[in-house]
This record gives sequence, C-alpha cells and structure tokens, in this order.
Amino acid sequence: MEELWQEHLGQSSKFSWTWALGVGCVAFLFFTVSDAFRFVDNGQNLVLFSRVSGLQATPLPPGFHLVWPLLSETYAFDVKTKILTWKDDDPTAFDPRLISLSRDGQQVRMEVSLQYRVSNPVNVFTSLGEDYEEYVAAVTRSVVFSETGRFSAQSLYSTDRPILQARIREQVTALMQPRGIEVQDLLLRDVGFSTDFVKALEAKTIAENQLTQKDFEIQQARQDARTVISQAEAEAGGLRAKADALTRNPRYLDVVKSGVFGDTLDTLVAR
Repeated sequence: MEELWQEHLGQSSKFSWTWALGVGCVAFLFFTVSDAFRFVDNGQNLVLFSRVSGLQATPLPPGFHLVWPLLSETYAFDVKTKILTWKDDDPTAFDPRLISLSRDGQQVRMEVSLQYRVSNPVNVFTSLGEDYEEYVAAVTRSVVFSETGRFSAQSLYSTDRPILQARIREQVTALMQPRGIEVQDLLLRDVGFSTDFVKALEAKTIAENQLTQKDFEIQQARQDARTVISQAEAEAGGLRAKADALTRNPRYLDVVKSGVFGDTLDTLVAR
C-alpha cells in the first residue's frame, strides 16, 4: 500500500513538472511572438536598436513592423510640432516668462514661444536621449539671454524688437538642427520693462518731440525770412532796373507815366 502511494506521488509530481513546463513554453512563445510586433501611431517614429546589428539608421514610420524578438529595443519619439512656452500664470507653460538684461543693464521681461519638431529621431536619440526637451529649453533660454544683451533697452522699446526676435530664431535654429531638431518658429510677446524706465523713456521722448517741434518752427521762421528777403531783393532789383533805364534814357519816364496814368496824364498836362 505504501509503495502504491509513493508510486502515485511520483506520477503526480512528474505530471506537475510536465504541466508547468508546457505552460512555461506556451507563455514564452506567446511573449516572444508578441515581442516581434511593433505598432507605431501616427505622429510617431520608433528608433530601433538591435543587440546584433546595433542602432538602425532609419526610424520606423507609422504602421505595423516586425522586429527580432528579445534582441531588439525600440524607443518612441513624437515627431509632431510642439510648442514650448515661457509665460506667467499659465499652467501649460514650461516656465514663467524670461527676464534678461539689456546692454545698458535694464531688465527686459518677455514671453517666448518656440515651435519645433523632431526631424531626425535617430540623431536626437544618440546625441540627447529621450529627455531632449530639457536641452531645447536650456538652449533657448541661453540664446535669449545672450542676444538680448546685445541691444539697449531703448532700442528694444522702440524699433529693434523684430531684429532681436529674428536673431534669437536664427541662433536657436543653428544650434538645434545638428541635433535633429527643426525650429519652425520663435515668437517674442509682451516685452516689458520696469515702470521707472518706461516713465523716464516717455519723458525723454516728450522732450525730444518738443525739441523737434522747436527746431521745425525755427527752420520755418528762417524759411519765411528768406522768402521776405527774396521778395524785397526782387523789388529792389526792379527799382534799380528802372533807375538805370531813366539814367540811360530820360524818355523812359514818359513810358512809366503813361503806364501809370494812361490817358489821364495828357488831360492833366493840358490843364
């Protein structure tokens, strides 16, 4: 009886191991087959790394793909346009607005919006990794600070703001493109200065406008004086011409009298 019980236990143990091994094989095959399929969503690319051949130079586009199971790793990259914003009181912004110093040491506060996209996921993966947004933000901040320091606060307050925006966009593009990131646009909005600076600049502008108005009035007065002088000189020249004519030809006086009095002159002379 005891031998039969031991034989039964041995058969049960053997069956359990066989069953466990079968389940394990099925599970292994299932996960192996499922690991061979990759689905890429629209607006994404997959960077493929193989333990056999290394990093694939071309990312996987949207759709279904087969890869070597257990030997491949994939990394998803969003290739749609993204917007990185520095703005106050905006929960969707990356950070509050940026504060830079102008060439003359004035604080310049500005909202910045950067539109960009990953144009080369493989390049981004090898040079920056998956957390590339921090690099994009750091480069943008650095360029904003350095380029703002090239301008005076007064020039940025008046006319040079578009020039600053274009220079920042150009510099950020030059730094991002080799890393596989395409800059589509960069905008500066709501550029502000300290209250004291704005008041001083407005007072200076008013004084300069008043000075310009006075200069205009002086120039106008000089022009009017020149006009009067020219008219007087023209009249004097006419008088001199008549005097010279009388000197050369005394009968010219009769012509002048005739022009002034007409027929009345003969009547006056006859009386």
